[in-house]
Amino acid sequence: MKKRALVTSLVALSMLSATGAAFAEKGGNNGPEIANEANWDAAPAPANFDAEKKAKNDKEKNNAEGITTDANPIVVLDPGHGGSDPGAVGNGLREADLTLDIANRTKSYMSANYGFTPYQTRTSDTYVSLDARASYANSKGANFFTSMHINSYSTSTPNGLEVYYYPGSTTGLNLATAVYNKLKASYSTLRGIKTAEFYVLKYTNMPAILGETGFITNPTDASKLGTTTFRQSLATQYAQGMHVYWWGF
Repeated sequence: MKKRALVTSLVALSMLSATGAAFAEKGGNNGPEIANEANWDAAPAPANFDAEKKAKNDKEKNNAEGITTDANPIVVLDPGHGGSDPGAVGNGLREADLTLDIANRTKSYMSANYGFTPYQTRTSDTYVSLDARASYANSKGANFFTSMHINSYSTSTPNGLEVYYYPGSTTGLNLATAVYNKLKASYSTLRGIKTAEFYVLKYTNMPAILGETGFITNPTDASKLGTTTFRQSLATQYAQGMHVYWWGF
């Protein structure tokens, strides 16, 4: 019996290791949380990924051809999940719906108030693959990329804000810091600015971040996310943070 139990345990550990490569496991102030954000090895790199350009742009703010810091930077907003992939679900909400609404509001605010040229990886409830998201941003020659997500956990306790950038990216850290410093006004629990090897952070040629604005599985966070007023606040803060990153104020 002990031998059979040992074999069963080894098989279970092997399965966890196999699935763990594709998704990111994150830790924070309220204990570990696991969000279904795909890691770099979840799919092949897009054909237009340029590792040299990525390395260069991770060290210095990139300017698309003909773009200066005084002109309109190209920004790609990435509403997480969509279509057949609803993302995290909890408290009567779907992550895909929330991220799309926040991105739409962010784009509208940026267009109305700032000199950005914003694009989105999706503008409706449709499925967009990981490589298509990164490829789209690369094809636009974006100056930077912001992916929008909502966190989740197996219990209702974890809550609050996290923003991620790719390990070693100086410009990614600068972008994450600027956006985080604006978004944190909406949260009492601040889980920090962190690094992760998410697919959309690694395979975009430009500085990139991924925001986890609250937990859909936490009743307090979810009740806020369910209101248009709160989502508009997040959209405004996202836009303001990106403005600070690019123009410094």
